[in-house]
Amino acid sequence: MNKIQELVEEINRFEAIISEWDESQRCVAEGLKRAIEDLHKEALTRMIKSLKKDSMSALKNAVKDEVVYGLLVYHELVKPPTPTLIERVKTALDAIRPSLQTHSGDVEFVGVKELDTVEVKLVGTCGNCPSSTLTLSQLVETAIKEYCPEINHVKAVK
Repeated sequence: MNKIQELVEEINRFEAIISEWDESQRCVAEGLKRAIEDLHKEALTRMIKSLKKDSMSALKNAVKDEVVYGLLVYHELVKPPTPTLIERVKTALDAIRPSLQTHSGDVEFVGVKELDTVEVKLVGTCGNCPSSTLTLSQLVETAIKEYCPEINHVKAVK
């Protein structure tokens, strides 16, 4: 077991213990946690400012570490990268895929046409189903537009 796993397990043990406490005790523990996190955030902020002045490459290398990166994101000191349109479309399709697969169907991302149109391919039973138009409009299109509001049209291709 690595050090991170050990620390996560220790945090989980403490959280389990605290969950058994009464509300006033949990509030004290939460206040202590917030104060410690605020102290850590201030220290991290100062360290980042110093590294930016002295060694931007050292800062970039540090942020490549997933634990360092996760901590900086948690403290809102770096922003997670904004997913691309294609990544968001794929996430939307992944969200509805289990529903389609219960009927032995699926959907494949084909591409983005123009700036506001996504092309998909319904496969399996979804590709030949008489209600595939309904599946496309009510499930696929709704999901894509939820994740990608800039998309106005979703077209099925063969």
